[in-house]
Amino acid sequence: MCHSHGDFVAIIDVPEGTHNYKFVVDGQEVVDDNITVDEEKRNNVINIKKGDFEVFEALAMDLASNTNNTNNNNNSTSGSPPGSYTQDMPSSVRHIHEFANNNIQPSHQISSAGPPILPPHLLQVILNNPNVNFYEPTLLPQPNHVMLNHLYALSIKDGVMVLSATHRYRKKYVTTLLYKPI
Repeated sequence: MCHSHGDFVAIIDVPEGTHNYKFVVDGQEVVDDNITVDEEKRNNVINIKKGDFEVFEALAMDLASNTNNTNNNNNSTSGSPPGSYTQDMPSSVRHIHEFANNNIQPSHQISSAGPPILPPHLLQVILNNPNVNFYEPTLLPQPNHVMLNHLYALSIKDGVMVLSATHRYRKKYVTTLLYKPI
C-alpha cells in the first residue's frame, strides 16, 4: 500500500469474475459495510464484468478514429455547429466558480501545489530488487507491463550512473543497462 494525500492506495490487476476481499487494519480483519458483504465468509464482494473493460477499448477506438480523421481531413471543418464562440462564462456558472474558489481550505492548496505522487505500480523497479535466481544471476524477474518502455535511473554510486530500459519482443523481455562514469 502506498500513502497518497492521507489515504492508502493499492492498485491490483484482477481478472473478470467475482472476487472476495477484506482489509487488514492494525492486524484486524475488517470489511467495508458500505459495499456488498458475503455474510458466510464475512468478506466484501466485487464483481468484475467484461463491460468494465469495454470502456478502455472504446477509448482506444475513439482515439484511433480521431487520429485518422485528423490525418485525412486537415482542411475540413471540425464538426462543431456554426456560430460565434466566446471565452465569457455565463453569470450562473461564474457565481459557482467564485464560490468554489473562495471556500478552498489552505491545506488543499498546499497539497495540490506539490508535485504529483508517483503511481504505486512504478515503484517496483527491477534494478532496485534483489535477484532471486541463484542458479542464473543474469536473469531478472518478469517485469510488470507498466514498466515497459520507461527509462529508469539508479542513484549515482561510486561515481557511476546506471540507466535502464526494458522492452518486450514477442514473449521475451530485454533489459538494456547503460553505465556512465561521472
